[in-house]
Amino acid sequence: MRLCLREHSYRYDSFDAKYETLKYTRPKEYADCPLANEDVCQKVYKVKITNDLRRYTAPARGSKAWKKLFKRRSAVERVNAYLKKYFQLNDVRHRTGKRAKVHFDLVTLVYNASKLAADRIHALFNQQQVA
Repeated sequence: MRLCLREHSYRYDSFDAKYETLKYTRPKEYADCPLANEDVCQKVYKVKITNDLRRYTAPARGSKAWKKLFKRRSAVERVNAYLKKYFQLNDVRHRTGKRAKVHFDLVTLVYNASKLAADRIHALFNQQQVA
């Protein structure tokens, strides 16, 4: 992350898909900065995401879009961890990829069916509680 001379970090502004760059603008502390009149700090700072794909991502870390995407990713990872722990997907030992795929498909079918049944039982229980 880029810092100004007073060591305030620049704010994420937008992503330019055409040039694959992240755009950062002056920090909000720039308004009361004594160096503001001297034009020492850059107004806009752009970084190509191809410089370091692990460090610079689109959308940028810390933005609202990143947080929304991260929530979806973490939800998927929780399901993957559950499947690995309770359905032994960590220990699949098949000679061909076809058998491993069939095993995975059966496991996900059983998982989805059990979650659907649990959701329906929970909804039925809630209806009985209300009535």
